[in-house]
Amino acid sequence: MEQIIRAAIQRSRATLLLFIFILLGGVAAYQAIPKEANPDVVIPMMYVSMALEGISLMTASAFSFAPWSKSFEHCRGYGK
Repeated sequence: MEQIIRAAIQRSRATLLLFIFILLGGVAAYQAIPKEANPDVVIPMMYVSMALEGISLMTASAFSFAPWSKSFEHCRGYGK
């Protein structure tokens, strides 16, 4: 390993030229990668709404939503 470092220091122009070629090759490879401007990524979501008139938020949460949400715990990915 020490010999490689010593050779690179002694041939600084060749090392710099090699670095530039590797950098240009990386830029060319990055530009050649197919990219989509607006990828169609599907994010799984579930929207739940409950409407009960005349009860407070705490009451609704404790007696309505909490037991109802337990029925979804068996679903894959719930809570992530």
